[in-house]
Amino acid sequence: MAANDNRCVDEISPDQLLDEDLNEPFLESLPFASQFAIWSARCWVTALKQEKPFEVVSGDTFRRFNLAGAQGALDELFLIVAHSAGRQIDIRCQKCRFVSPDETIFLQALAAAQNGEAFQAYTELRNWLAPAPARVAFNALVRLGGCLGAANLHLTYAARPAAAVTSQPYAEASTTLH
Repeated sequence: MAANDNRCVDEISPDQLLDEDLNEPFLESLPFASQFAIWSARCWVTALKQEKPFEVVSGDTFRRFNLAGAQGALDELFLIVAHSAGRQIDIRCQKCRFVSPDETIFLQALAAAQNGEAFQAYTELRNWLAPAPARVAFNALVRLGGCLGAANLHLTYAARPAAAVTSQPYAEASTTLH
C-alpha cells in the first residue's frame, strides 16, 4: 500500500495558493462535525504515511471522547479505500486549509449515511471504489456515521447534481491513497 505526499500549504507561495484553490472551500468555513470528519481522515492518512499508530497521530482523541466505535469504523473504511481505490484519493495534510474534492466526497457520503440516504452514500463511495468494495465500505461508513451521530456530530447532507462531482469515478484497481 502506498501513499503519495501532497504539497503542503506551507510549501506553496500565497499567489499560487489563491490561483490553484479558488474552487475549494476553506476547512474553517465548514461546520465542526465536517471539520472533525476531515481531520479524522487526514489523521488516518498521516498515520499510514508515517507508519505510526492512528492513536498516536490523533492524540488518542477517539478514546478520550468515547468514540472507539467511530475509530474502528473509520479505520475499516479507509483500509478498504486504501486497498481498493480505482485512483489516487486526495486526502490532504493536516495543516491544509482547503478541502479537496475527494474530502468533499467523503463528507457527502458520511452525511448521506447519517441521514438515511443509503443510495446516495453508496453512489458517493462509487466515486472511489468498484461495486464490491463499495458495498463492504458502505457498512463501515454507516457505522461511522452512526457513532458520530450518537456523539452529536451530525453532518448535513445536500444532494449534489452529478455534474458537481469534480473527481473521476472509479476506473480500475489501485493501491494508492494520496
